[in-house]
Amino acid sequence: MDATLSLGRVAGIRVGVHWSVLVIFVLVAAGLSEGPLPDAHGEHPIWAYWSVGLATAAVFFVSLVAHEISHAVVAGRNGVPVDGITLWLLGGIARLGAKHHRRTRSCASPEWGRWSARS
Repeated sequence: MDATLSLGRVAGIRVGVHWSVLVIFVLVAAGLSEGPLPDAHGEHPIWAYWSVGLATAAVFFVSLVAHEISHAVVAGRNGVPVDGITLWLLGGIARLGAKHHRRTRSCASPEWGRWSARS
């Protein structure tokens, strides 16, 4: 998936955004501003709800970038080249280069650890 807009580089890694991120941004902002916030705290002006909704959407976006950057940084530290990151509707994609052939024992679960130790 190609980025529609380039955000520049973070930690030396190219970061881009696909247009579909706008859909999630609007859904988060509008969903909070028009639903739970006015229902729970009805005494504030509408601009206050939209300010909080937009801020929440921005924090969500920044956390998505941080999450994908962490994948890319770990890959880079393990010798896997990172071509860049593209954020899109369902999250993000860290585009990695050629696979690194060194065998590592990273365990996501005890079962995986036992299985990978046998191979």
